[in-house]
Amino acid sequence: MRKPAALRLFFVLLVIAAGWFGISRLDFDVDPLSLLPQELPGLQGTRLLREQKRNLLLIAVQAEDPALVEVTADALAEHLAAKPELSASVRSKSLLQSDPAIIAEVVAYLWLNAPPQEVAKLAASLDPASIDALLAKSKAAASSSLDLQNATLSGYDPLGLARGALALMSGGGDMSSLMTDEFSSSDGTLRLLFVTPPGQALADYRGANAWLTQIKAEVREKWLPQQGELKGVKIGFTGDPAFQAEIATGMEGDMRQSIGAVTFIVGFLFWLLHRSVKPLFWLLLAILCANMLTLGTAGAIYGSLNVMSMGFAAILTGLIEDFGVVGLHVAREHPGEGFGSICRRALPSVTWSAVSIAGIFAMLGLSQLPGVAQLGVLSALGVLIGAAVMIFGFLPLGMTTGKLEEHHGTTRFAMKMQGVMVVCVLGALIAASVVMGWKGLPKMDFGSAVLRPDKSEAFDVIDDIEKRMLNSSAEPGRNVPLIFAAKDSSSLRESILAAEKILKSDEVEANMLPLALVPDAAAQQANLALLQSLATRSDALRQATDAAGFTDVAYALTERVFKQWQAWAATKPSLPLWPKPIVLENLGGIVSQHAEHGLMAIGSVRLTAGRSLENAPVLHAVEKIPGAHPAGWAFLRTSLEPLLKQEILRVCVPTVVIACVLFLLVFHGWRERLFAFLTLAASGWILLGSMTACGLTWNLMSVGAVPLCLGLGLDFTIHVMHSLREPGMNRERIASLGRSLAYCGLSTGLGFGALAAGSNRGLITLGMTAMIGVLTVLVTAAFALPWVWFRRQH
Repeated sequence: MRKPAALRLFFVLLVIAAGWFGISRLDFDVDPLSLLPQELPGLQGTRLLREQKRNLLLIAVQAEDPALVEVTADALAEHLAAKPELSASVRSKSLLQSDPAIIAEVVAYLWLNAPPQEVAKLAASLDPASIDALLAKSKAAASSSLDLQNATLSGYDPLGLARGALALMSGGGDMSSLMTDEFSSSDGTLRLLFVTPPGQALADYRGANAWLTQIKAEVREKWLPQQGELKGVKIGFTGDPAFQAEIATGMEGDMRQSIGAVTFIVGFLFWLLHRSVKPLFWLLLAILCANMLTLGTAGAIYGSLNVMSMGFAAILTGLIEDFGVVGLHVAREHPGEGFGSICRRALPSVTWSAVSIAGIFAMLGLSQLPGVAQLGVLSALGVLIGAAVMIFGFLPLGMTTGKLEEHHGTTRFAMKMQGVMVVCVLGALIAASVVMGWKGLPKMDFGSAVLRPDKSEAFDVIDDIEKRMLNSSAEPGRNVPLIFAAKDSSSLRESILAAEKILKSDEVEANMLPLALVPDAAAQQANLALLQSLATRSDALRQATDAAGFTDVAYALTERVFKQWQAWAATKPSLPLWPKPIVLENLGGIVSQHAEHGLMAIGSVRLTAGRSLENAPVLHAVEKIPGAHPAGWAFLRTSLEPLLKQEILRVCVPTVVIACVLFLLVFHGWRERLFAFLTLAASGWILLGSMTACGLTWNLMSVGAVPLCLGLGLDFTIHVMHSLREPGMNRERIASLGRSLAYCGLSTGLGFGALAAGSNRGLITLGMTAMIGVLTVLVTAAFALPWVWFRRQH
C-alpha cells in the first residue's frame, strides 16, 4: 500500500474511533436549568422543586358537564390503575376525598408530631368538664356554618381532631389552601389525574417520549372510543414528562431538519460555484471528520452536552467550510502549482482566521453561564480542528479532482453586485437607526419559555389549568415556592424554623411551612403517652357524642384516629416516626424522602400587596439559611438579570481585549484596521436594528448567534484583506473571492434560517438571529468592503 493511502486510511480510522468514543460517552441535556450557573440564587430550589414533581404526568379531563367530568375521571383513573405496565400509581382525589384510613392516619400523625403544648390543649378540651361545650359548638357549626367545607368537617369531626390537625398543618392560619381540592376546578368542569410512570420509563427524554406516546394511545385510541356515553370530553396531557418529550424531541427534529437543509444548500451552492461533484464529496467528508473529532473531544472533556452546545456542529459547519473553499479558490487562482505552494499561499489567512475565531469563542469559556461557556470552548476547539482538517485533509484531495471552472459570468455578476450591496448596507444602516430610535434596542428574555415549543399541547394544557384552577385575580409574582432539603429530620426542622422567624416580616402577607409534617422525635416521645391515654377514653367520648345528637357515622373518623394512636403505643416504634409512603403520596409530596437529596419539604410564601420579587430582600435572607431555597423561574429571573450585567465585564471585556490584539496583529496599518472595524460595527448595528424590527429578543439560545456572527465577520474580513494585499489584485479577482465567500455565507445563513421553520421558540430565535447576522456580515465584508476599498484608491 502506498504511503499517502495508508496515512489517509489511518486518519479515517482515527476519526471513526474518536467519533465513536465521543458518542459513547456523550449525553444530551435538554434541561434549561443546565444553562445556568450552579451557584445562582434560586437555582437549587427550582431544581429540587422540579425533582419533587419530575415523574408526575398530569392528565386533564374537561367537559361542560361537571357530572360527566367526574364520571370520566374516576373511570379513567380506575382503568390506568389496572395497567401496571403503564402506571405505577394514579391519584385522582384530594386528601379529604381519599380513603378514610389515610385521612385518619394523617390526623393521628399530625397530633403525634405536634408541639406538646397543643396536645395538652386538645386533652383539656376533651376533659369531661369541657366535652359538652365542645360538642355543642361543633353541632352549631355543622348546622349553621356558611362554609360548606367547615360544616362538613364539623359534622364528621365532632371532637375537632381533624380541624385541629389541619390548623397545625397550616401553622394556625388560613386553612383554605389545605382544604382546596387540588384535583378539580371550582366549577367542576376540569379534573386532574396525577400518574406516576412505572420503573425506569423516564430514564431519558426518549424514554419519556415513548411512555407518553403509549399512554396517549391507550387513552385516546383504545379507551375513550369504547366509552360511548362520554361524548364531548377533552383529555389533555401535561407535566414534566410531557415537557421533556415535547421539548427534546422537537429540538432533535429541528436539528435534523437543519442538518438536512444545510447539506442540501451546501451541495446546491457548491454545484453553482464549481460545477463539480468530487470536491463537494470531499468537502462534506472533511466537515464530517472535523465534527467527529470535535465530538470525541467533547466526550473526553465533558461527557455531556447541554441544549445550547448541541448547536456547535451547525456552527462549525458554517465556520470551517470556508477554510476549504478559500483553499480551492487559491488553487484555482494559481493553476499548475502543487499542494505545498498552494498551502503556503492559503495558510496565512486561514491560520489567522482560525486563531481569531477560536480566540473569540474561547473567551466565552470565561462565562458564568455553563451553556455559553461549553459552547465557546467546543466551538474554539472545533474551529482549530476544522482548519487543520480542511487544509491538510480536504485541500490536497480537492486539488486532485480535475480543473475547476472559472465561470466568468458569475464573477462579472459578483462585480456588479458590489455597488448594489453598498447601497443596501447604507440603507440598512439608516433603517436600523430609525427602528432603534423608535423602538429601542432588542429586549432581553431569559425565562424558561424560550425552550417552549411553538405549538405545544403540554404548555397549552398547563396554561389552561392555571387559568381555571388558580386565582386569576391574584397579583402576579407574589407567590413563591419554598423548598427545604436536609440529610436528617432535625436539620430539616431547623431550616424551616429559621425561615419561619425571617418570614415574620412586613414583606410577607402569609406563608405555609410544612413544619407539622417533619418528624420531631422529642415531640413524638412526649405526646405518645398522652395520646394513648386519650384513646383509652374512646367509649366515653363516643357516648358523649351520641348524646349530643350526632349520627352514628360522625364518630368513625375519631375512632380510627384513636385506634392508630393505640397501635403506635402498642408496637413502640423507633422515633422519629414517619407517615407511610401512601400517606405522603396523598399529601401531594409536601414532605418526602429521596435517596439522592435526603429529606425534602415544600412550602410557600405570599408577599404583601405591592411587593414584587425585585423588592423583597426577605427571600434572599431565606436563601442564606442552610437547606432553605426559594424556587421558581420568577425568582430565578431576579438573580439572572444582575448576573448578565456581570457577564459584560467577565466576558465582553476580555473579548474586546483579544479582538483589539488580533486587530493589531492581523491587520496592517490604520487603513486596514479602520475598514475592518467599520465592517464589523456596521454589521452589528444592522443586526440589532433587524432584531428590533422583527421582534427578536436576546435569550438563552439567541446569544449563541453573537460569537458566530462576530467570528464569521472576522473570518470574511481577514480573507478579503489578505487578498487585497496581494500584488496585482484587481476588482475581478476580489469579486471571485467574494463569490467563494458568498457560498460559505449563504450556506451557513440559510442553514440557520432553516431553524426558523422549526418547532422550538429558542431555536427559532437562534436561527433568525444567526441568519440575519451571517448574511449581513457576508454582504458587508465580501461585497461592500472591496467596493469602498477600490473607490478610495482612485
